Amino acid sequence: MKATQIHKAGRRAGFTLIEISLVIGLLLGLATFAGMNIGAVRNWQKGKDAALSLQAVFAAQRSYLSDHPTADIATVTAADIVPYLPQGWSVMPVVTSLDNDTLTVDHTVMPPRLMLGTTIYDPSGKGSDGLWDAGQ
Repeated sequence: MKATQIHKAGRRAGFTLIEISLVIGLLLGLATFAGMNIGAVRNWQKGKDAALSLQAVFAAQRSYLSDHPTADIATVTAADIVPYLPQGWSVMPVVTSLDNDTLTVDHTVMPPRLMLGTTIYDPSGKGSDGLWDAGQ
């Protein structure tokens, strides 16, 4: 008698195939959305790291020139600027491009700029936006 009462009272506990399919579909959709946006976040982080490095070199250039007012920035060497970099920086910074190429800092101009070989590197397209450059 008790078995018929349980059967009449309602469904058995558990999930239906439709409910499980909806949850799995939702999880796959969220994972796809997150995967598509993670690349943009990584590119933004690379740009901010580049800007931070350039700002540090720019501050070091200004500090060096305040101590050596007659110096020409075009003739100043990296070894001259390194002591003026922020505490803990013992070499000129090296930055990674969006394509994972190694970029160097051209410290012979003010503000400094990133170089990919002999070409100026700034994928943002603007020289004053503060991303991939020291800004103005």
